[in-house]
Amino acid sequence: MNDQLEIFWPKLTAPDIWEVQVSYEYCKNTSRQLCEPISGLIWIDYPVEWRIHQFLANSASDLLLIVTDPEAVFSEYTIHCLVKGISGGFGACGPVYNISDHPEQQAQLPASYLNVSSYVEIARHLSETTLPHRTADSLDPTCVLYRRDYLESLLQSGSGNKSSHQVAATPASAGIASGALVHRFGNYYDGGREDLVDLVPPQIRRVLDIGCANGGYGKHLKQVRPDIRIVGVELNPIMAETARRCYDEIITSPIEQVQIDEKFDLVNCGDILEHLENPWQMLKRIYHLLNEGGYLVLSVPNAGHWTVIKDLMNGKFEYLPVGLLCITHLRWFTESSIRQALADAGFGIDKISKQQIAPTPEGKKFISMMCESGYGSEESLMTNEIIIRALK
Repeated sequence: MNDQLEIFWPKLTAPDIWEVQVSYEYCKNTSRQLCEPISGLIWIDYPVEWRIHQFLANSASDLLLIVTDPEAVFSEYTIHCLVKGISGGFGACGPVYNISDHPEQQAQLPASYLNVSSYVEIARHLSETTLPHRTADSLDPTCVLYRRDYLESLLQSGSGNKSSHQVAATPASAGIASGALVHRFGNYYDGGREDLVDLVPPQIRRVLDIGCANGGYGKHLKQVRPDIRIVGVELNPIMAETARRCYDEIITSPIEQVQIDEKFDLVNCGDILEHLENPWQMLKRIYHLLNEGGYLVLSVPNAGHWTVIKDLMNGKFEYLPVGLLCITHLRWFTESSIRQALADAGFGIDKISKQQIAPTPEGKKFISMMCESGYGSEESLMTNEIIIRALK
């Protein structure tokens, strides 16, 4: 045996959702890239039906990192903290996450991150902070580092046919490395968009939701306003079918190809315009889908956010599966350009708000430097998303 670390990555077929398919490859490739400074890592793709005895039979190392979620990203700092944790005597050690069903493994982040550079900054910060390694009764199975002798003891006790999920759920000797950060994309398409639902005026009775995904917006809207008729448009048939249970009607088609004769009191367009080839034409079309005095509620990511500008100034533009730099974004907006697009389509702005996630320490320094040099607007650099309610 040897002290090399083997990383077992799940071989899974992604659902027929392009962003998720991208995410599967992206997470694996990005994790490998971020772990490159560690020499001797061995990456092994494994069938998800493998049991503990199969991991052992296909391993020659004393440390096995078993990943079960293909939409997870980790770095060299994650690995170092996990190894340090397991050296404290645990048979299994889990990290902390930005999203986890295990509350004790929910990371206490000093700041939020929106791209790879800021994730690495926060991961490094957490790893350098003196945080206790805690014991755990169960572990999130997404990513767990095991000692080989611990897994062999399970084999000898007759538990070798357990899956990695089962072993993580009932570990005999487990710890949590509070400085080891793993990012999970989670189910991005289930979001209820409470921020947009809150902008639905009380008199609204008919709503069109463009790009409804899995129906999180409609589900939440129906909970607070069951009287509203809501029609959803979604191009992906898998997500459209999921959304169907929450909507009065679902149209499965790209919005550009849909013929809609119905008029609406409100059109919801949450993070959609940037995915369209011609969002300016779509805004004009939405204008004609609204009753007189109707509303358009929309959100768009801000291309002037500090994470985008800082990376550009360093010669980087790294697409993500979802989020601010989503790989399916075709168009980019700032506050001034989305205001102009709405005005050109005939809309007046009723309300506007700006989502501003607290920047990382390096982000604060960058924003301060840009503003002091006269090259940036603090408000724009701080804003990651622009939310608008416009009136016809």
